[in-house]
Amino acid sequence: MSLAKPWQRRLHLTGMWVNSLGGGAYNIALPLIVLQTSGSLAQMSIVAVASQLPKAFPGVLIGGLADRMSPRAMTHIGYWGQALVVAAMALLIGPWHTPFWVLVLGAFLRGSLDMFARTATFVAIPKMYGDGTAKFNAAVSTAWTSASIVGPAIGGALSAVWGPWWLLAVDAVSFTVIALIMNFLPWPERPSSLPDRPGFFKELSAGYRRLTQIHGWWRFAGTVVLVGFLSAPLSTLAIFQTSVGLDGSTTEVGIVGAAAAAGLFCGSILSGLLSDWRPNLLMQRSSWLMAAGALLFFIPSWIAVAGALFVVCTGGIAWTVGRTSLIHQQIPSSDLGKTMTAVQFLETVSSPLSLAVATFLMGVSSFMAFGSILLAALLSGILAINSDSMLRPSEVKGEVKQAEPVQ
Repeated sequence: MSLAKPWQRRLHLTGMWVNSLGGGAYNIALPLIVLQTSGSLAQMSIVAVASQLPKAFPGVLIGGLADRMSPRAMTHIGYWGQALVVAAMALLIGPWHTPFWVLVLGAFLRGSLDMFARTATFVAIPKMYGDGTAKFNAAVSTAWTSASIVGPAIGGALSAVWGPWWLLAVDAVSFTVIALIMNFLPWPERPSSLPDRPGFFKELSAGYRRLTQIHGWWRFAGTVVLVGFLSAPLSTLAIFQTSVGLDGSTTEVGIVGAAAAAGLFCGSILSGLLSDWRPNLLMQRSSWLMAAGALLFFIPSWIAVAGALFVVCTGGIAWTVGRTSLIHQQIPSSDLGKTMTAVQFLETVSSPLSLAVATFLMGVSSFMAFGSILLAALLSGILAINSDSMLRPSEVKGEVKQAEPVQ
């Protein structure tokens, strides 16, 4: 295969931006639909869990499929499948009062098919972009964060005019657009099938076992859990502190919320400017930046809270780009899918634990809640102190990463 040409890179990023825009509309629409049909906060939580559950299961299986199947085929299954699922939800929700289980099932199916598309794309990126992989990862992050700012705003405006079910149709169109764009990209071929290749589940378990044997894997996994722990409740704690703890106005609460989106966008720009850094060094320095930002939470001012959220989100997205590039750089291509889904599994498991702990601590003292954020950032930085040894490929037992020639 040949590397992607500049116009293909731009086309790929455009498709991802359009898809992220549709995702922003979907994230506004689904909670509103649940609220309008049931008015139940508990049902909103169930739908939210159903959307995230695929990262844990069937995500761990999808990672194994991504290392065996054609990336092109998997992305088409993922994007066209999501277009059909979301379009069906829009058709069912619009004219009729939809049973709650349809919303739960639709959210779960969309999330599962999204894992198909995203994991296959993750596996293919190093082969499609070669030495430009780190820059492309940073560009993807910039496209996603910019769309995450614009998407909800557009979604909120359109929902007021059309109704939330029409936003599902917008999301379905965005999947159609990116599915069509996939046809113009230089996808790598399906991994070759060896005569003595083990069965799917045997190879899957062996692949995950290899990950635990990589030098520095457990420190890397520790940073993933810690950053997931501090990220999950971040905006909720900041908004609660501004509104309740500091008795802030709705305008001040809005500015604090906007600081998070601004931080994500600036973090993406920063990671692009620092794309020549070693990914493990970017992860380490980003952890220290998050710890420095967390200190601002202890200043009793909504401006300080907004500043803290901005700095921590900036460091968080830069850390994520570094993490992604490190996996692309160090992990053998035969295990990329399994590695990424293992990371997403760790993040998914840490999030509800983090929310529960942060909620409990906030009820006791805001000092303790923000202290847990600071402690997680500091520990993440400590684990990454000897960052050159994280995921060191020479220590993989049973497989050595080989450079793959690009023709």
